[in-house]
Amino acid sequence: MLADVSAPALFGRLLDSSVVPAGVRADLEKFEWDTPVVKVNYALDRKIPWRSRNLESAGTVHLGADDDGLVRWMADLTTWVVPERPFLLFGQMTTSDPSRSPEGTESAWAYTHLPRGITDDESAELLAHRVDAVLESHAPGFAERVVGRNVQRPGDLEASNANLHGGAVNGGTAQLYQQLVFRPTPGSSGPYTSIDRLYLASSATHPGGGVHGMCGYNAAHAALADQGRWGWARKKVRGRILDLVATPDAQRSPRHR
Repeated sequence: MLADVSAPALFGRLLDSSVVPAGVRADLEKFEWDTPVVKVNYALDRKIPWRSRNLESAGTVHLGADDDGLVRWMADLTTWVVPERPFLLFGQMTTSDPSRSPEGTESAWAYTHLPRGITDDESAELLAHRVDAVLESHAPGFAERVVGRNVQRPGDLEASNANLHGGAVNGGTAQLYQQLVFRPTPGSSGPYTSIDRLYLASSATHPGGGVHGMCGYNAAHAALADQGRWGWARKKVRGRILDLVATPDAQRSPRHR
């Protein structure tokens, strides 16, 4: 079974606590989500009037900040301030796929982040209006061409997909302390779990979100390898290692410390 769910959902809710190692349960209490997302969806009756004409054919555009602007944006996120001028990703869906909307129009979205822990609707709406302002500054007349606009706030994202806790879309922070062998918890060994033939296939595992498809690819390869000629040996060795790292220090025997 390849579980395409968040680590807290799998180990905290979907599995009975009796089959989840105590160390994993303890580590998940310190699990850190990534920052909440606000996504704004647009329908435009004409193409986007970019100042920079070379953006007209781009499927995805990064907007809103030069090097100094990125520093200010990150400072806002770190100090729990709703960014005044957010850095954002902007997708031109009809430019990428002409079937998305009638010829000569554009279907588009933008998304950016709120500071960690700020998920209320008022802050999300404020940030969405600031996203509009960033787009207007790069494409004067953008607002006049919008015929439909929908804001997906952190609560909306979680309501549509319970794995997007608080509007987090990355399956957990990508900081170094929760990457590689520390993702989703220390020593969790990527897609492997302590339960035979159960693999975590979501962005909760290395390499995380943004590397599209790789988490599921890794989980599928792990599952296939475990069914191969040397699968029994792989599982035996890995199980022993997982037993060691998944047991709280206080519960380990002297030979495990």
